[in-house]
Amino acid sequence: MKKGLFFLALAFIMGSCSSPKREDKTEKKDPVDPNQEMEKKMKTDNKPAENPYKNAKIDVKVFNNDSLQQENNPHGYGYDVLMYDANYIHQPNIPAINGNRGFHTREQARTAAEFVVYKIRNNIMPPRVDVRELDSLGVLK
Repeated sequence: MKKGLFFLALAFIMGSCSSPKREDKTEKKDPVDPNQEMEKKMKTDNKPAENPYKNAKIDVKVFNNDSLQQENNPHGYGYDVLMYDANYIHQPNIPAINGNRGFHTREQARTAAEFVVYKIRNNIMPPRVDVRELDSLGVLK
């Protein structure tokens, strides 16, 4: 009797494993991999994306740090980069060097700011500058 129940249970298990599964009437979608979607888009779009800053209204404002009403403000000059009349970058000191000092002259601050604007217009983001770039612009003297 035990052998009969064992074989009956075994036959039931084997039968349920080999029988086709019921199809669910609701349609299931495979999860979408964002990387695969991006690869598909890149393969279909061979041209680079439009630069959003190409025709943006960007202005430069150079200021004397002594005019700032802050504690521990650096001496010398700094600059603001304004995009559509809103402050986009506020740089009171020389970027990429140690310390908290401003540019020696207005022209040095304007040259560094114009270089940052060049990077923004060419979509080089973030528009950081390093010591070599500042030295080649001649603003560290």
